[in-house]
Amino acid sequence: MQSNLTGIIIDDDHDEVEILSLFLEIKGHDVVGKGHNGYDAVTLYNENKPDFVILGVNMSQYDGTHAIMEIKKINSDANIFVLADSKFKNFEIDVNAVLSKPCDLYEILEAIEMNCSVHYPSFE
Repeated sequence: MQSNLTGIIIDDDHDEVEILSLFLEIKGHDVVGKGHNGYDAVTLYNENKPDFVILGVNMSQYDGTHAIMEIKKINSDANIFVLADSKFKNFEIDVNAVLSKPCDLYEILEAIEMNCSVHYPSFE
């Protein structure tokens, strides 16, 4: 049994943010914030405390790497999924997954649901 998860999506590609938001909402999750730079990511995380963060790395005005470090200061267990182009290989900050751009929507959904699933006790 999977309950709705809450998330924020941050990337400097406005269209990508909208497409991901719509897709995840259709799949039953609640996108509680959208942003376009690292500052937005930290602010939205602090305000909403979502179950997951989808975050682009290469953004102007405060990039994703700095945002991740700040979010991890707020919650070291934050579920963060990084969007990066295929040239981006090494990522040394603790995140749940590094996903390639262009995005495979189902790959992102699977990563979120595998890492953020709500586990209910079994009564046998």
